[in-house]
Amino acid sequence: MSNALAVLPHSIEAEQSVLGALLTDSQGVDNMVPLKPEHFYLADHAIIFEEILRQIDSGPSCDVISMMAALDGRIKDCGSYLISLVNSTPSAANIRRYSEIVREKAIKRALVFFGRQIAESAGASRETADAMLDQASSEIERLSSGQTKFVPVHAGADMSDYFRELDRRLEGLGTRIPTGFVEIDAKLNGGVAPGELIVVAARPKMGKTGFALNVACNVARHSSVLFLSMEMPRQQLHDRNVAYLGRIPLPHLLQPSRLDQQEWERVTETIQALNSMRLYLDDQGGLRLFDIKMKAKAMKRRHGLDLLIIDYLQLMDGEGDTRNAQIEGITRGLKSLAKELEIGIILLSQLNRDLEKRPNRRPQPSDLRDSGAIEQDADAVIFLYRDEVYDPNSIDQGICEVDIALCRQGAPGRVGLRYVGEQTRFESLPRPWRPQEQAQIKKGLAARL
Repeated sequence: MSNALAVLPHSIEAEQSVLGALLTDSQGVDNMVPLKPEHFYLADHAIIFEEILRQIDSGPSCDVISMMAALDGRIKDCGSYLISLVNSTPSAANIRRYSEIVREKAIKRALVFFGRQIAESAGASRETADAMLDQASSEIERLSSGQTKFVPVHAGADMSDYFRELDRRLEGLGTRIPTGFVEIDAKLNGGVAPGELIVVAARPKMGKTGFALNVACNVARHSSVLFLSMEMPRQQLHDRNVAYLGRIPLPHLLQPSRLDQQEWERVTETIQALNSMRLYLDDQGGLRLFDIKMKAKAMKRRHGLDLLIIDYLQLMDGEGDTRNAQIEGITRGLKSLAKELEIGIILLSQLNRDLEKRPNRRPQPSDLRDSGAIEQDADAVIFLYRDEVYDPNSIDQGICEVDIALCRQGAPGRVGLRYVGEQTRFESLPRPWRPQEQAQIKKGLAARL
């Protein structure tokens, strides 16, 4: 036996038992932990396992005879070895345990190789320590989840999975995460999809954080949400969440002596409701992309994660010679993280103050602050605008215009939400709403007729 075989973790017996169990009863594939050919230590075992999966996928079962025909010439003494696999397997019923051992040994082998690679490259690499730690974390996450590195997939090979996804959508079980606002979800074709980066941008005082917290509470009723706040401490986030969910004036929560009996009861009910939600808050300031990746991956591993909300982009520290380069690295990194973890990410962002100089201060994509990369990397860009912030006599008192300005998988356009400031609450309007400019144009036409 070679030194490599003696040193690297492996279990030939477990590998043989997995293969023998599948040759005995191909339905065992549904009972074992997910394995891939690369999990097997011996190359011949990887070839046999790959052929078993191919035959199971193309037909109801596989057997020694069909395997011999498929593997003839690829494996030495193929027939006798396959028969020995079947005869030496203690019980096909124990395939789950056999597969667990194979996977565990594969992970340990990969860690050995990865550790050697890190040790060899750490001294000579020009990459920062944080970048290397991020790579190490991603690799360990990949190993622990049993995932393999991405490889090109023929479009036709994905069609069966795609058809199943269409069935899920037809039954109302799609993978998109509803925000809780019907009008916005309609524009986003059902909500935020895993792998998407959604940017929500506005000038100060428009309600970005309140809107994001409303979405977080709505989603946390049925999915797992992590809210990263670099601006507000958790206590203030709790104040806003209780005000929103309990329909309680925020000033009353800040001065509890003003709470009446009914409001106290709603506070209690809201706290109980928050206890049952899958909402997690983190108020560490000055986060870097590396920090966010670590927090998201830990959350995904420990509690599951469907939606990550970050408040807000311009408070993040980045790497690069200019702020534009830093922002570009952050947004591209977040888009990559959304795809890697298969989660939705909502990123809040400030807008340039130059828009204040325009007569019409409604935001547009060019107002995104610090970098054009924001709109390039985002799957959707949503602007919030409340006319009453600039015009106290606006006809749109209590209205927040939500402008889905850019949307790759939806329909751009504007919708209106009611804004209840004292409760930091956004909600659907009881009547149809049209943008103020359209309303004014219609009113002017009517006056001329």
